[in-house]
Amino acid sequence: MDQFTTALLAQLDKAEKQGIRQPQLRRSVERYGGVSAMQELIRRGRISDGFDALCQKKLLALSAEALVISKEFHALFTDEEVNACFELLCGANYFYR
Repeated sequence: MDQFTTALLAQLDKAEKQGIRQPQLRRSVERYGGVSAMQELIRRGRISDGFDALCQKKLLALSAEALVISKEFHALFTDEEVNACFELLCGANYFYR
């Protein structure tokens, strides 16, 4: 399993401990790997299934989108994919705490 997939599954576990389940994303990550799952989600213009709940609980740091833009993993994605996640997080005031 690659590092991004491992990190994303860990994020999903942490979110679940906060009461936020993301079954669709988890299935996709386990089936296709984290990078492919996120690329497809972004390509479709969708957000991860726990994004809104994480936003409400001020836990967007646990979102898949935050992991995509992280220093550790952003190079795995195109500029357009990173920018899409960045814009989504900006729209949710993630950077303005």
